[in-house]
Amino acid sequence: MTAQAATDDLTGIAVTEAPGGDLAAFVASRAEELGRALAEHGAFLVRGCAVGGPEEFRRVVDALGFAPLPYTERSTPRDEVTSGVYTSTEYPAREVIPQHCESSYAGAWPGRLAFFCATAPESGGATPIADVAAVLRDVPADVVETVRARGLRYVRNYGSGVGLDWRAAFQTESREDVERFCAAGGLSWEWLEDDCLRTVRHAPGLAVHPRTGVPVWFNHLVLFHQSALRPEIREALIAVLGEDRLPNDVLYGDGTPIPDAVVDAVRGAFARHTRRFSWRPGDLLVIDNMRWSHGREAFTGERRILVSMSDAISREA
Repeated sequence: MTAQAATDDLTGIAVTEAPGGDLAAFVASRAEELGRALAEHGAFLVRGCAVGGPEEFRRVVDALGFAPLPYTERSTPRDEVTSGVYTSTEYPAREVIPQHCESSYAGAWPGRLAFFCATAPESGGATPIADVAAVLRDVPADVVETVRARGLRYVRNYGSGVGLDWRAAFQTESREDVERFCAAGGLSWEWLEDDCLRTVRHAPGLAVHPRTGVPVWFNHLVLFHQSALRPEIREALIAVLGEDRLPNDVLYGDGTPIPDAVVDAVRGAFARHTRRFSWRPGDLLVIDNMRWSHGREAFTGERRILVSMSDAISREA
């Protein structure tokens, strides 16, 4: 898919225009105001400050009161460029990343995400976000009830030469470390031939925001489902690997495949509630990860978006 020109839509996002200068100092001076904006809107955008790199963004993260989280049980390739600061997903520029709430497939996830634009792309490359409470209200009632009743089953395969190797996903060279992580995090696991690993997690597809009490659509259905792959790639991977060896897949909790039409209905709800804006160098976007999902457009030119995660929320809590 090629990058397309699109109209900016900042509806629902609190926008603050800064008078230039140091972003970390500006955020520190407006900490209470920005905190209120996040509590009210679930997302705020600060623009107009000087452009910096990873170390400058780390100071911004500190000014936000973040306690940066490590990126564990990874689903995408990215690099840690300084402590607690990562590159955004390093997929080819032509690829679109569907809407998802960060790590909603996992046993724990960040409550807040901060994105910083170090280099804006030539075209495309936005990080669209969607109100997941509105998405839930818009998903067909029969789909919501089925997901509520049956739950979801995430099946992930590491080490097939497609997708992440288990060492990269779990950031360790030790099988014992992986097994301890899985046991502590509610994952079942199986070591396969050729040094491959399969994990399975059963999880609900819906959640209630812990602060607002509002029900939300909270899962990785549209990103992990087979239909997220281009048809020719999906067909080729199944032919080579088999249905049960795809890098990522999501089924109903009982293991029954989820029809493409069901996922298409959910995609439609996301499309109707997605907001996007074109990145400008120096932009800071902070979102509540249980109020807004996010994705990525295809793009042209160089693009460098940095991200940091904070406020871990566990499924048990």
